[in-house]
Amino acid sequence: MASAKNHTIWKRIVDLIGDRTLTEFCKLLGLTYKTFHKSHERQNAPDTKSLTKIAAGCKVDLNWLIQGNAGRSVFQTRLGKKIKFIRNRKGWSCAKLASLVSIPPELMERIEKGTVGASMALLQEFADYLEVALAEIFQTDETPTAQIPDLKVRQPVNMRGEGSLNNEDYVSIPLTQSFIAAGQPIILEESVEDYVLLHVRAARKRNNLVACRVDGESMEPTLHSKDIVVIDRDDKKLVKNKMYAVYHEEGLTAKYVEKQRDLLILRPININSQVLVVDLKVHDDPIVGRIIGAWKEF
Repeated sequence: MASAKNHTIWKRIVDLIGDRTLTEFCKLLGLTYKTFHKSHERQNAPDTKSLTKIAAGCKVDLNWLIQGNAGRSVFQTRLGKKIKFIRNRKGWSCAKLASLVSIPPELMERIEKGTVGASMALLQEFADYLEVALAEIFQTDETPTAQIPDLKVRQPVNMRGEGSLNNEDYVSIPLTQSFIAAGQPIILEESVEDYVLLHVRAARKRNNLVACRVDGESMEPTLHSKDIVVIDRDDKKLVKNKMYAVYHEEGLTAKYVEKQRDLLILRPININSQVLVVDLKVHDDPIVGRIIGAWKEF
């Protein structure tokens, strides 16, 4: 007997088949008709390879195809609203955009409502036809507002190592020679140029801290170029409106972070800076840690 989950998967597949025959659908997507027809008759979920082909051929998100609305996220809904907003700004109908990207108008409507997840390839097509950067589609109207780090970091004078500390009220944190980009990433060098002091009340029980300077403008007005940030490398759990250091293009960047299935969406504060996207299938552990505080030189 087919499970309820398999039945709902087939309901979504039937929606994608639309007015086409099963033979036409299989031929279009390169599916083996005999195997696919047997799965359809028994209402058994197609194998992973077939599901992947269906998702790619129909330009929908694979997780949506498998999970349906159970895999729906607030971010998916925001994406749909942003696509609709940009489309309306150009004066286009839903049907026109659907025609340009070669999907049924009904599917286009559901993508804009957030009930169907579009694939990354389809999102790129939307961006191309709407003549915007892909980052603009990801840049929703609900980007977190600036949040000033509440921890104070003090930089000692002429300090060259932990051994020179005599004040037990502070812990020393290695300051790397490189910069953490708050714009385009810069390659991190693993050497220490100095140490900064963090009061024990701020450090609490954190013992895996590192400090870097900021370079770039993407996190202004919270972070400015040459600010020193302190990163807790043991704190990688994503929390809304918290700032994280993330490896991107062989360097570090400071951003707000949101996970969307197999993607990390790296959001700046500065509206003139681009949203970055990290594919977790390619980079499985890009988060260095949460930024817990900053030190500014006035």
